[in-house]
Amino acid sequence: MATTQVAQVIAVARSQIGYREGYAEGGWTNIERYALEVPGLSGFQGQAWCMIFTSWVAMRAGVPSIFPRTADCSAGVTYFVNAGRWSDYPAIGGQAFYGTSGQDHSEIVIAYDATYIWAVGGNTSDTGSAEGDGVYVRRRRRTDAVIYGYGLPNYAEGITTADPSLKGVSGYNYAAADAGPGPGTLLRAALLAPNVVTDAVSVGGPLTAGGVAVQQDSLTRIGLDVIGYSGAATAPIVRFRDADGNPVFQIDGAGRIVSAVNANAWRPADQGLIAWTMDPASCTPAGSSLSAGYIYFMEVILRNAATITSLCAVIGTAGSGLTSGQCLAGLYTAAGARVGVTADMSTTWNSAGDKTMNLTSSYAAAAGKYYIAYLHNGTTSPVFAAGSSLGANFTPGNAHLASGSYRFCRSASGQTSLPTSYTMTSATPDANNIWAAAA
Repeated sequence: MATTQVAQVIAVARSQIGYREGYAEGGWTNIERYALEVPGLSGFQGQAWCMIFTSWVAMRAGVPSIFPRTADCSAGVTYFVNAGRWSDYPAIGGQAFYGTSGQDHSEIVIAYDATYIWAVGGNTSDTGSAEGDGVYVRRRRRTDAVIYGYGLPNYAEGITTADPSLKGVSGYNYAAADAGPGPGTLLRAALLAPNVVTDAVSVGGPLTAGGVAVQQDSLTRIGLDVIGYSGAATAPIVRFRDADGNPVFQIDGAGRIVSAVNANAWRPADQGLIAWTMDPASCTPAGSSLSAGYIYFMEVILRNAATITSLCAVIGTAGSGLTSGQCLAGLYTAAGARVGVTADMSTTWNSAGDKTMNLTSSYAAAAGKYYIAYLHNGTTSPVFAAGSSLGANFTPGNAHLASGSYRFCRSASGQTSLPTSYTMTSATPDANNIWAAAA
């Protein structure tokens, strides 16, 4: 089994031998899978792709930060030269460059002896051309003039090289010849944070300030960037976008897909919000009036950790005769602990419009489920924007939900304040699907 970084790189490279680019109208097209799967390189689809292939291998193997991510061979040479990891001698898992200055072609070395190197490369052919039709393994003489030199990735376990000047140097293992690690078993794919911030591979493990990586079994589509995440121990959430910049899905800390993300759908962040009960554009024109003395709870889901400073509502018709000190909005955890509350809203709710209701103190919320709560007392309730209002006995917004986890629910009557805690299992399901948001 491939367990070291270099063995994993070679296993990934070998797994692609036999892959061919597109063919149309009697010719090869340079249309291949790899450009679309490497963040930042999709714009090079249809062009020479040997460096794109090595970038893909490094990303798929979980070590992208020790290889150049580029479509340009010359830039790859510069990357290794500037890192002080350039040699005239081959190395296992090293990147070979070809041409008078390394500008023509690149491959990954999988073995060498005193006479030959064996390397896997993309955009080559069975004759070793620098412009070919697929992924091949080729044997070349080490003395071939076409070989310009070798980049030596900084593998965690060190790199085995034929360079005698590196004998005894930390991080390098000298060998006049090396057959390489041989066939290996692929580990699961590493999906990395933008621009190769980290090489850590974990599911439900620690999340770093730079990013996080998770695992997937398939080779089919792995060019994913992290665009948001929460490091909460109880509910880590990671959101990904594909190589073209489209949000694609979110996962929880156990690696389960939480939700697909429609790239064309409006999300809270698109309107300057953190979370909402529903897209406000889906609200009915009628809205909902609330019964006095009841606390109405509306569940929202935070996909990422965020600091909540205010709650938001839209009022279509102003309230009247509202009781001072008994018109409030608040924020509760899913377990019913109050973690935020506004000042009195009797004046704010006495007019129609878009309402931003500041919490008395901000709350640093971990990813997870929360309830926004509204309470009013007075003569006439404001009419709040709502998705539907279907009566207390018909609550489709709570479909398939049990007591204690209703999406829309209310307290018993007679409430005059928002308590510091509320037993959510005692809440009654309610069909007033009120629009509420956190910001």
